[in-house]
Amino acid sequence: MRAYTFIFFILIIGCSNDKSLEKQFEFPPEWEEHQSVWIDINDAWNPFSVNGQIATRLEIVKHLHKNVQVKVLTTSDSLSNALVDRMIQMQVDTSKIQMIIHPLPNNFMRDTGPIFLSNGKELKMANWNWKCINSWCDDIHNLRGTIDDSLANRYNYSVKTSPVNYEGGAIVVNSNSALSIEDFALEQNENNILLEDIEKSIKELYGKEQVIWLKGIPLLERNGLKVENYFGQGADGHIDALVRFANDSTLLVTTISEEDKNKSPIQQYDYEIFQGYLKQLQQAKRVNGKPFTIVEIPSPDISLHTAALPAMVIWEVLEVYGLTEQFAQDDMINMVPIMGYANYLVSNGVVLVSQYWEEGLPESEKKKDEEMVAILKKYFPDREIIGIHAKAINWDGGGIHCSTQQEPKIN
Repeated sequence: MRAYTFIFFILIIGCSNDKSLEKQFEFPPEWEEHQSVWIDINDAWNPFSVNGQIATRLEIVKHLHKNVQVKVLTTSDSLSNALVDRMIQMQVDTSKIQMIIHPLPNNFMRDTGPIFLSNGKELKMANWNWKCINSWCDDIHNLRGTIDDSLANRYNYSVKTSPVNYEGGAIVVNSNSALSIEDFALEQNENNILLEDIEKSIKELYGKEQVIWLKGIPLLERNGLKVENYFGQGADGHIDALVRFANDSTLLVTTISEEDKNKSPIQQYDYEIFQGYLKQLQQAKRVNGKPFTIVEIPSPDISLHTAALPAMVIWEVLEVYGLTEQFAQDDMINMVPIMGYANYLVSNGVVLVSQYWEEGLPESEKKKDEEMVAILKKYFPDREIIGIHAKAINWDGGGIHCSTQQEPKIN
């Protein structure tokens, strides 16, 4: 009798342990295998950049589809058909492409989603509270936060929600940690929610053990008037354009060289911000208490890509930002693209990274392109590193990573 009781006890303990070891839903590191990659392509961008935006995103599709299914989120049947025609011309195997129509344009879908959580066997969607807080908050931008809910309903995904105002590009993760910018977190929530409550929500929603906070937002990341007469789009503190995990123990951190730091007021300011990031991350610890390996990555010389034009050319934009009293129509405005190498995408078999050198630019800029490719090759040796000229996307305030969202592979 005692033997039977003992066996029964072991079975109960075994079943209990199996259940307790069941994997929780988490936002997996980007280097884990993808089932598909989503990308948004629409025609609602700035008229000055729409053609370049579409062409660059199609280039991303071309390089992804050989290794992973690509889900293209677009706004109409007519645009979908036109995009498929262009893909065929680019020799894209359209059997590996799924076209998904949603009437609302989802500019930079990394931010609003869909954002996928996985427990290895099934997927859920993570849903931050969406709050459009910049000057472009018209009816369409205010509704962007409904797109992921709509898609979850369409494809029957359950949704895990948070009351915190946040955006997907503002968080990067490894297996155990999340990284974000404290200033962004507090500005998004207008100090109505304490930082510790935001941290708790990030850990619960993304399934991480810790959040590492950085202080300071680069001027390049600021949306609107950055300094003096320098103007451009930005996300007001998205970490994925600045610092990335290369693996569970390594961080790639954007820096500005001593040679470049005095070439524009933006670079002067951001040089100090990035040096501050280095110091903060040198003090950061992994969940096992060990320090991270910190790898500095270069930054393009923004002064070489700044476009000076009369204010009258973008007068309607300046009106939206309430800046027309600060400038006369014949004043020169320095338009700045939000360029950088950290906004890369890791997927099955490939890493897609921005490249910026072109004929007429100094050889030093070409060396930065090559250096970034070499760094990524070191940390992703089994993947092809593919350079994409992404400045057309950068003009609208984002990059390759911002334009895409991975859907984790499940068993």
